[in-house]
Amino acid sequence: MVRGSSIALVLLMAASPASGETVNFETSAAKLSESCGKDIDENCYGVSFDAPRLRECLARAQDSVSQQCRTDYVKVFDAIQKRVAARAAVSRTCERDKQKFCAAEAQGGLSDVLVCLSKVPRGVSWGCKQAISEAGYR
Repeated sequence: MVRGSSIALVLLMAASPASGETVNFETSAAKLSESCGKDIDENCYGVSFDAPRLRECLARAQDSVSQQCRTDYVKVFDAIQKRVAARAAVSRTCERDKQKFCAAEAQGGLSDVLVCLSKVPRGVSWGCKQAISEAGYR
């Protein structure tokens, strides 16, 4: 099923840079493909495979999609939104830790800062550690 693979790819691409438990994008895409693949093929043909448009299509077609898809797609898209929000929060939450431990790496971008913070033996704030975990960077 080509569409199922496309769903996974699009949801991974939607992962651009909150709190609460988050689920990784791969798990979310697999769940959506499993629960809604057939419904997406039948009801959302031609819809651009980005998360907001796909969610909108499934919502519009909810009278004709399976009960399992109706139940799961809301949970999946909520999980994706939580992960996206958690990733956006890392920079804010870890700003002090970045300045304290990784000022030189800050010029390289978030990935360099995350590598640096992961190597700091002690002292990274609990909030920063939590934000990194919720964003799925650990």
